[in-house]
Amino acid sequence: MYPFLHLLPDGSLFIFADRSSETFDVTSSRTIETMPELPGLHRTYPNTGGSVMLPLHRSNNYEPEIMICGGGQAQAVDSLCDATCGRLRPLSSKPKWQMTSMPEPRGMVEAVLLLDGTVLWLNGYQQGAQGFGLATEPALEALIYDPEASKWSVHGKSRIPRLYHSVALLMLDGTVLVASSNPNEMPVTIDQVDGNDQQKAFPTEFRIESYTPVYLKGNNASRRPTDVKLLDRTFAANSSCEIEFSSVEDVESLDIVLYSGGFVTHSLHMGQVMVYLEHSSWETSNAGRTKVQAYMPDGVKIAPGPYVVYIVANGVPGIGQFVTFKL
Repeated sequence: MYPFLHLLPDGSLFIFADRSSETFDVTSSRTIETMPELPGLHRTYPNTGGSVMLPLHRSNNYEPEIMICGGGQAQAVDSLCDATCGRLRPLSSKPKWQMTSMPEPRGMVEAVLLLDGTVLWLNGYQQGAQGFGLATEPALEALIYDPEASKWSVHGKSRIPRLYHSVALLMLDGTVLVASSNPNEMPVTIDQVDGNDQQKAFPTEFRIESYTPVYLKGNNASRRPTDVKLLDRTFAANSSCEIEFSSVEDVESLDIVLYSGGFVTHSLHMGQVMVYLEHSSWETSNAGRTKVQAYMPDGVKIAPGPYVVYIVANGVPGIGQFVTFKL
């Protein structure tokens, strides 16, 4: 029930349930390779953790790496949660889980890829299980994981418990929408919350929050690339995409990110894709307009459909632009 699912850049699927996983060939309907078991507690329903495919980048030769965090022991209100995380390169010659640990144990934790290459982990609880009022001790802190340094840090804290059926999504402006929560069998309004009744311990949540990553704090928002224009709104592996934008400062570093937010259900967020596109040297005119050609890296396969292109100049993203990727 509710397995983690990720499309790998060779066209195969990574499928994970409980602590077991495999790569799967959809065309021939066969298992390609069975992965080693992930150490730790149960990782999927009713003790769901979180999963994400880390950004595909030239620095890692566009090799996919899956990261899975959190989980729990049993479907009970006193169930322990897991703080451990595993990282796995499923297409390597000898896949092996490399372990790290979140600053605290969590179930129903959700991962969001951020535009500086880090991963935001947030929402969830520290004891219990998902559904039926079983979650206790809400996890309120926003955790940032840096894949290159394998380092965790805390960046912000909410006052709103986000448990079962919560959601977090990267927005076009580079912030993160955080919304919802309903750990109860039936909706519970705030005036119905009862600390003596576990079935009504937390409300059905209608408030919405916006999380602002470090790359947009301080004066960074004023340093955004602006007036981003794509010559063509369709994109394919065998074609280039011409992009033009304005900047208030000289462009010293430039990343072009192709992103899909994936899909979310029951606090389970999967299918996110972030590809750092290859690009030409950029040229900036006297009028401050910068032009660049972006290309899909060779050998990277993604599903057709809508994506968002982000220009990240000097570490600050512009407003994302929708494109359609075609095979």
